[in-house]
Amino acid sequence: MARELRPLGPLSIVDRAVALARESPAEICVPAWTGGALAVSAVLAVYYVERVEGIPSLRLPLALALVLAWWARALLLGRAARHAAGTLWEVTSASPRAIDVLRTSTVVGLGAWMWSWLLVLGSLGGAVGVVLVSPLLALRGAFAPSWIARASCEPEAGWRAFWRALGDGQGRRFAGVLVEAMLLAATLGIAVNLYALALVGLLLGRSFAGFELASIETFLSPGNTFVLLAIAGVALVLLEPVRAALSALRYVDARVRAEGLDLRAAIDDAVAHASRRPGIEARAAVLALACALSPSLALAQDPAPPVEQAAPLASDPGAMPVAALTPDDRAVEADVDAILARPEFREFADHRGDGLRDLIERLFAWLFRPRDELPAFSAPSLAGFALPGGWFFLSAAVLLLIGVGLYLWLTRKRESDAARAVEAAVSGDPRDRAPSAFLDEAAALAEGGDLRAALRALYLATLVALDRRRLIAFDPHLTNWQYLRKMPRGDAREAFAQFTRVFDYKWYGLEPTTRPDYERCRSLARDIVGEEAA
Repeated sequence: MARELRPLGPLSIVDRAVALARESPAEICVPAWTGGALAVSAVLAVYYVERVEGIPSLRLPLALALVLAWWARALLLGRAARHAAGTLWEVTSASPRAIDVLRTSTVVGLGAWMWSWLLVLGSLGGAVGVVLVSPLLALRGAFAPSWIARASCEPEAGWRAFWRALGDGQGRRFAGVLVEAMLLAATLGIAVNLYALALVGLLLGRSFAGFELASIETFLSPGNTFVLLAIAGVALVLLEPVRAALSALRYVDARVRAEGLDLRAAIDDAVAHASRRPGIEARAAVLALACALSPSLALAQDPAPPVEQAAPLASDPGAMPVAALTPDDRAVEADVDAILARPEFREFADHRGDGLRDLIERLFAWLFRPRDELPAFSAPSLAGFALPGGWFFLSAAVLLLIGVGLYLWLTRKRESDAARAVEAAVSGDPRDRAPSAFLDEAAALAEGGDLRAALRALYLATLVALDRRRLIAFDPHLTNWQYLRKMPRGDAREAFAQFTRVFDYKWYGLEPTTRPDYERCRSLARDIVGEEAA
């Protein structure tokens, strides 16, 4: 059984968690993925029904489904974390009741609800705002990352289990923040790759299956929040086994520091190593146990000064003779000394991380030292210059934040006004106007230099002309290529196909419209409208 119980750095913790998930895919990955998929599916269902379909009457059952999905995730991730903890060390306690795990998950769910308000505030700025706010979620790693494993391995539940999990991060909170930041970065990277994969798949579908360019642009638009949420949800689900393994690692690390499991593992290793030498099993075990229980060897500190002993009494038989040590005994002593010299057994002499801690302390001491300690400028022109107080910079930061929020609000308002204007412009029925009126409008727009709008007017002229000839049935919900597929074969269909191909690239593909493009499409439109007039 693997017993790597030494304290690990953030990168080593993530690497060890990934290795644990890969070693037991059936016991860790499958339940973790299932629980994560249930929770993400519930969130997507709530968003789709509320925001896409606009059905507020199902809010109560959807909230219940969301809570049930969160509980199912806790149970399944707890099973995966318990197996991972058992891989690191024996889990002696019996499996707690499911209701205990649900009680703990409910407490943690309240905290997750409060953290979600950061994403709500970031969503005011769109997808970019969510990305900018997401790094603040890395602070969650400083609180209770071991709650899943502790809830599934200990009989405690509710607030008590949460406080115990909160204490598991004592002395490791900075490492927890770094680990959570790595997970967020990995989630973002996976989401970007999934987005790119979806784009490539749709482009291939356009080439081989005839997907429309307008559909691709609408589906992958940053404004399609549902698709972005689905991609982010898949990325989170893929990392659920790593989260379960990380919870187990933090839980076992807390047990190691609280119960001395690292010392026990080292003694077991020493006994196993000594047992390979014939005839010295008992001596090795006794010597290792004596070294472990001896205060002078267990603590990495200077021993107390020797006390002067009184003269031996007349009846004292004298000092006991020192037993001679064999080479095997000296080898065992060397093994025990090497084990106790490890950093995890040096209670007061372990200085790992002191360099970074000292650097941070010196930085804050330099930033917050009193103003009178700052050296004055030697130049006469700057001798009387003094920086404003802290209130000035705080006020400037608040004003800057308000300005950014106001800019985002005005930008969204301007975009919504423009969208409403466009919707109002196209809400009328084009069939109320004659095709020749659209041709005249296109000529006026082209003369004014707006070739893109002129191209759209030409296309409306062709649609109205084809509707009047009964070659198509005009419907605002149909796409251009759906119109084309319903047309009978003939010259009009060929001309309309050429015009639609150019129009899709220029209008939906946002390619620049040139004068030759306009003249070519005007010729095609006049052919179609001319046939209708004839």
